[in-house]
Amino acid sequence: MLKCKLVLLAGEARGGQVVNEVDSDDGVTLAALVPKPALSTKEKRKIMRNNVLQVLLKSTIMPFRWLKSSYRCFYCYEIFQESSDLKNHQHVHVGDEVKVQAMNNYWDSVVYVDISNMACKLCPEMVTDLYELIDHLIIQHGMVYNKDVGLCMVAFKLDNFNLYCLACGASFYTFGPLLHHTNKDHKGTSAILCDICGQHFKHVNLLRAHVKIVHENTGMLCPECGEKFETRAKLKTHQKNQHDVDKKYKCLVCSQTFQSHYKRSRHMATEHKNRQEIKCLHCPKTFVFRSMMMTHLRDTHLKVRNHICGVCGWKAFNSNRLKNHMYKHSGEKNFKCDACDKAFTTKKIMRAHFARMHKTIQQPIITYEHTYVPQ
Repeated sequence: MLKCKLVLLAGEARGGQVVNEVDSDDGVTLAALVPKPALSTKEKRKIMRNNVLQVLLKSTIMPFRWLKSSYRCFYCYEIFQESSDLKNHQHVHVGDEVKVQAMNNYWDSVVYVDISNMACKLCPEMVTDLYELIDHLIIQHGMVYNKDVGLCMVAFKLDNFNLYCLACGASFYTFGPLLHHTNKDHKGTSAILCDICGQHFKHVNLLRAHVKIVHENTGMLCPECGEKFETRAKLKTHQKNQHDVDKKYKCLVCSQTFQSHYKRSRHMATEHKNRQEIKCLHCPKTFVFRSMMMTHLRDTHLKVRNHICGVCGWKAFNSNRLKNHMYKHSGEKNFKCDACDKAFTTKKIMRAHFARMHKTIQQPIITYEHTYVPQ
């Protein structure tokens, strides 16, 4: 019978783990690793931030954010409908400091990254996927990367025309369905996403609580400064006076400013011809972004209706329309008129009410060339 002597090297660690050394009578040394204590959420976040930052500093991968239906710059939050516009925008963020600051302020568990133009900044060696890039930076360039919290990043190849899942090759027209597919079918962060802010949750109950606490019971919060307002009309007035949001987007060629990124893009296309407008093949409508044209095509001409009401069987094009439809069954009136605060079940009914009751009709002014003078 083999007799062994157990020697515990207290306080000594190899690779962050305490080692139990076992010496046997026949000279064979066995090692058993004692599991480390579980990391706290704060420790995991710190490791994740450092991991991603090191890869951002040493490679050309592009981090990005996704909010509801738009790409957002990881560094300045500017909104883009097309991935190519987001990529072209990146040249305004140069240097390492902007990356350090962005990661210090990042609170999510993973970072979405575009690897369509991925390369190592430290050498010309070619890499084909994110895992290979990380191993290359660790082995060849001595990058410090703690794998105890996983990869910390979700990789995509962003393209304006076709988006492919890197795991199974499934194709999608827009990024939203691809993200949902990745989270649901390939064990991504979570398939349960908030339609309003894009945050993901492990359980649908957590999502419901989030929507109720963050988006329903806080009044109208100014996204610029966080000040709270009772009505949307008051919020808009505040934004116009304090933050000049009505004219936030300035034309890159002339001095005109616009209320939204889309309106500026439409102006740039029609007036300055910086891009070719995309025409629908089935009707006269034109679009600035291909993604919007594809949405129009699927909704108007192909009549895609994949969202079905579980109460009456009514079919909707997207989840937002189905959500608005469900108010008819629940009786909830969440759409308030900005003018009189009267509530309605759908935004369409509220707009019809506003147009009928509050929109002032401009009467034509009649002018006369000659003034009548009584004789």
